[in-house]
Order: sequence, then structure tokens, then C-alpha cells
Amino acid sequence: MSVRRSTAPVAFINLPYAKRYEKTYLAFIAGVSGYGLVPTAAVRDPSSRYQLERIFELICAAQYSFHDLSWMSLDRNAPRVPRLNMAFELGLAIARSRVPQARHQWFVFDTVPYRLDKALSDLGGIRPRIHDRSPESVLRCLMNALGRQKHQPTLANLRAIYAVVEKMARRIKSDYSNDLFDTRPFADLAYVASEAAHANIPSLAGPSGRP
Repeated sequence: MSVRRSTAPVAFINLPYAKRYEKTYLAFIAGVSGYGLVPTAAVRDPSSRYQLERIFELICAAQYSFHDLSWMSLDRNAPRVPRLNMAFELGLAIARSRVPQARHQWFVFDTVPYRLDKALSDLGGIRPRIHDRSPESVLRCLMNALGRQKHQPTLANLRAIYAVVEKMARRIKSDYSNDLFDTRPFADLAYVASEAAHANIPSLAGPSGRP
């Protein structure tokens, strides 16, 4: 694979790394790529770097972040606890956005309307984008969230990008890894998403194709 050099804005994707969120994960990768953004995520890191430091670096390097807080259940193993990583990473992103001249925009997603009013009341009036974990609903949420961006792909454009990403996910599982939330799978998925976006969206095709 050749690597497309890019100075496009970076989008940090924060969601549960769980089997039932695979299609949601693929849809976020495809969707942000359709807007000319470069997806990044705190997938498993083969290095020995401290995880919190790495996550904070990723968020600080991003101009956008997308936070899915829909995992509200307790895990199965004792002691049964909620997963707080997603909310914690949202907090890091909000703190980053408050730094002068940071230029960081963050967006919140859930699957149940008004639930975060109770679960995370400190957000105070911030309405999350609601999806049902299906690719189409995630893509529609991204279209609403990013409605002021320079590049405005159609839903058909985003579906086409998603189809390419999903095909790559099947190939990855067949060829070398059943875990899409790992370093190389993420890199391969992000690469084909970018290529498909540039192939399907005319405003991304030329040298000026930047948000």
C-alpha cells in the first residue's frame, strides 16, 4: 500500500472496543473520512508507552473528537463495574477544547435520548447525537454533526465509503486478525476509508481537498 500524505484535520474516535460495536466503529471511520478528516483512535499500542499519556497526545493532536457514551451496562466479571473510559476521554477532550487557540471540536453520541441528562448531568444542555448502532444511523448522525464542514458528502457517498471499509474488515478477519480494534487493522481500515473518500467525493479529489 502506498501512503497518501495528508495535512487534513485529525478526528479522534472514542467508543467501546467490543464485538457488538464493530459496525459502529467501521461507520465512524468511514464517516469522518468522508468529510476529509483523518481518523485516529486509542487502539492497542504495541509499544510500552503509558496509556493515559498516549490517549492525551492523540486528543491534543486532533482537531475533532467523537465520543460514543452508549455503553452503560456493567461488565460480566466480578467485581462488576461500568466502563468509564469513554466518559473520561470525553473529559480530556473538553479540557483540551478550553485551552486558548486549541481549535478542538467535540461531539457526543448515545443510543438513548435524554439518558445522558441523568448519567452525565454536568454536560448541561449538550444534546448527544442519537443512533441505534447501525452504520446508516451513525452516518446520518455524522452528517448532522458536521453540517458546516467544507466537504459535504451525500448519504450515498458515505454508504459507498462504508462498503469499502466493511469489505476491508472482512478481508482483515480472513487474512490476519479477528480483532479489528488493533493497530494494523485500524491503519488498514483508515487507509481504505481515505482512498474511498477521495474516489467518491469530488471536493476531496484535488490538492485543495481540505476541510
